[in-house]
Amino acid sequence: IVMRVAILSDVHGNLEALESVLIAIDRHDVDRIIVLGDVVGYGPDPVACIYRIREVEGICVLGNHDQALLDPERIHELNSMARETLLGSRTMVGEQELAYLNSFEFRYTEANAVFTHANPLEPEDWQSLYLFEHVDWCLSGLAARIAFVGHTHYPGIYCRMDTASVPLTSSEVAIGRHHYLVNAGSVGQPRDGDPRSSFALWDIDNDHVALQRVEYAVSRTQEKILALGWPSYVAERLARGE
Repeated sequence: IVMRVAILSDVHGNLEALESVLIAIDRHDVDRIIVLGDVVGYGPDPVACIYRIREVEGICVLGNHDQALLDPERIHELNSMARETLLGSRTMVGEQELAYLNSFEFRYTEANAVFTHANPLEPEDWQSLYLFEHVDWCLSGLAARIAFVGHTHYPGIYCRMDTASVPLTSSEVAIGRHHYLVNAGSVGQPRDGDPRSSFALWDIDNDHVALQRVEYAVSRTQEKILALGWPSYVAERLARGE
């Protein structure tokens, strides 16, 4: 029986961040790891990150960077920095890694929860839930009691009470009778001004969700990115959480 789930998103080829999160998860006695896509892109270790997630038997859904790595036609849809790092990542991965990414679905459901990279109502459209009106629209149409998403790299918890959605200011919440949307933030490239990796813990048994932060060796990841000759901003942003 699965009692406690760790939800990770947007690892983005950042092995140092992923390892720090996996160590933290280990301390929480987690039964299952669910990864909300974008295992690759931006970061210097796509193959190692794929390998580690396979090793811990993470259940993965597809992210837009994963999709772009599989289908180079889609690389042009991303920004120039993302394009350059994905083209570089493409030279690193082999058939085995591509086959693994290709096995990801857009959506995973379990225990009256839905797990997607972007908007859970239409995950294949990659709509970022930045705007509150999009969060509200999503929550108003949500059949599951709780949705876990990533994609924006901004952690947060939202609740739909009767006819209104509200952003919760707490990093943890006791899941009640309402509908909830939890953005797990990003493991490998946080953008909320906090450089620490973000992930979510869901205690199914006690109906409790908490957003967690953990430090990692940012400078080591930066060194690797610069050594590859990738855009320097991709490395610099990690220290500022942007």
